[in-house]
Amino acid sequence: MKKMKLIFMASIMSAATMFGQTLNEAVKLTTNEQFEKADAAFKTLTQGQPNNGEFLFYYGENFFKNDQFDKANEQYQKAVDANATSPFGYVGLGKIQWFAGKQTEAKANFYKATTLAAGKNAAVLMRIAEAYTNAETKNLPEAMTLLTQASKLEPKNPEVYILMGDVYLEQNEGSKAIENYEKAGALDAKSPRAILKQGQVWNRAKNYNLAIDTYKKAKLVDSTFAPAYREIAEIYLRAAQYGNAAANAKRYLDLNNDCSARSRYAGILYQAKKYKESVEAANMALACDSNNVYTYRYKSYSQFETADYIGGLETINKFFSKGSEKKDFKIIPLDYEYRARLLAKNNKDSLALIDYKKVLELQPERGDLSGDIANSYIKMKKYAEAIEMFKQKINIGKANANDYFGIGRAYYYSKDYINADSSFMQIVKAQPEMPLGYFWRARANSQLDPKNEQWLAKQYYETFISKVKPEEVEKNKKDLIEAYNYLAAYYAQKKDCPNVKLYMQKVLELDPANAQAKKVIAGLKC
Repeated sequence: MKKMKLIFMASIMSAATMFGQTLNEAVKLTTNEQFEKADAAFKTLTQGQPNNGEFLFYYGENFFKNDQFDKANEQYQKAVDANATSPFGYVGLGKIQWFAGKQTEAKANFYKATTLAAGKNAAVLMRIAEAYTNAETKNLPEAMTLLTQASKLEPKNPEVYILMGDVYLEQNEGSKAIENYEKAGALDAKSPRAILKQGQVWNRAKNYNLAIDTYKKAKLVDSTFAPAYREIAEIYLRAAQYGNAAANAKRYLDLNNDCSARSRYAGILYQAKKYKESVEAANMALACDSNNVYTYRYKSYSQFETADYIGGLETINKFFSKGSEKKDFKIIPLDYEYRARLLAKNNKDSLALIDYKKVLELQPERGDLSGDIANSYIKMKKYAEAIEMFKQKINIGKANANDYFGIGRAYYYSKDYINADSSFMQIVKAQPEMPLGYFWRARANSQLDPKNEQWLAKQYYETFISKVKPEEVEKNKKDLIEAYNYLAAYYAQKKDCPNVKLYMQKVLELDPANAQAKKVIAGLKC
C-alpha cells in the first residue's frame, strides 16, 4: 500500500514537472514572439488542465503581447471562472482594465490577486508591476514596491531585475536600468533578454550605434531570439539605414514565419521605404490571415506611396471597416492622414477634408497638413479657404515651393494677380533653376497687362523657355506652346517677321497639326 502511494505521488510530481516544463516552453515561445506556436502549446496545456488558472492566464498573455486584447481578456476571464481561488485571472482582468484607463476597477482586481497570493507568489507581483510599468498611465512607485517584494521571495529570479530595470528606464535613470539588466544577465547568462534590454536603454538615449552593438551581442547569445532582429531593424530605421533594417526584418521573419510576423514584416518594410516589397509582404500576410486588421494599414500606406490610389483607398476602407468590428481596434492619426490623401487622389476632396481635420484635432501641431487641405480646397474651387490654409502654413514657417505654388494658383484663379505674382516669385527665389515659377509669373503678369501694353510677361516666358531642359520638353509641351505663341505675338506687333516665323515653327515642332501656327506662317512675307 505504501509502495502504491509512493508511485502515485511520484506520478503526480512527474506530471507537474512535465506541465511546468511545457508551460515554460510555451511562455518562451510568447517571449520569442512566436505567437501562433505558443497558441498551439497553450491549447494543449489548457486542454490537459482546464481549471489551471495560471495556464489560462499565460494563454491570455500570449494574446495580449500580440495586441489581441479581446482574446486576452477572454482567457483571463476563463481563468477566474475555472478557478476563483487562483490569483492569476484577476491579474489579467486588472491588466486589461488598467491599460483601458479603468484604474479603480483594475486596482480592485489587483487587490484580489495579491490577497489570494498571500504575499507568497512572486509571479503575481511581477505581472502587476509589469502592467503598472508598460501602460500609458503608469504607477512606477507601486511597481517598484511590488518588485522589491518579489525580489525577497525570489532573489535569484532574473525576471525580477529585468522588470526593475524597466521601471528605472521609464524614470529615465539609465545607469540604474543597466545595473539591473546586468544583474539579470549574471543570473541567466544564456538569456538574450537582459542584453536586449540594455540595447533599449541606448536606443532611448538615441545612441543608435551603441544600441546596435548591444543588440548584436544579444544575437550572439541566442541567434534564434527573434525580437533581437525586430528591434535592431527598428533601430536601423531610426538611423535611416533602410537596407540594414530590411535585412534584419527578413531574418526576424525567417525565425518566426507565422501570420503575425508576416504582418510585422510588411510594416517594417513600409517604414524602410520599400513600398513595393511592403505591398507584396502584406499580400502574403493577408493570404495567411485575412483577419489581421493592421496588415491592411501597412498595405494601404504602401499602395499610396506606389501611386496605387484606387487600390489603396479600397484597402484602407477595409482597414477601417474590419477594425470597427473589433473592441480593441486602435486608430492612429496617420490612418486618417493616409485615408485623406487617398480620398484626395480619388477626387473625393470633401471627404478628404473631414479626415484631414480629424488629424488636426488629434495633432494640433501638424500645421504642415495645411497645404494638403488647401490643395483639396483648390480642387473644389474654394480659393478663399485654400488661401487661408496656405497662409497658416506659411506663418508657422513650414511652407515649401509647392505651397507657394499652391497659394499662387489660388490667388490666380481668384483673379488676385498681384498676390499670385508675389507667390510665384517665392518659387523663383527658392528654386531658380525650376521652370515652373517663371511660367506662372508669366501668366500672372500677362493678366496684369491684359492688353499687352507693356508686355510684362515677356521676360518670364523667355526665362521659362531657357530653363526647360531637353529631356523636360515633352512634359512641358503645352506650356512651351503657350510661351511661343506669346513671344510670336510680341514680335508681330514689332513687325519682326523672322522672329514671328521662328516661334511659330517652334510651335509646329511640338504640335505639327497646329492650325493657327500654319496659318500665321502661311501669311508671313519674310
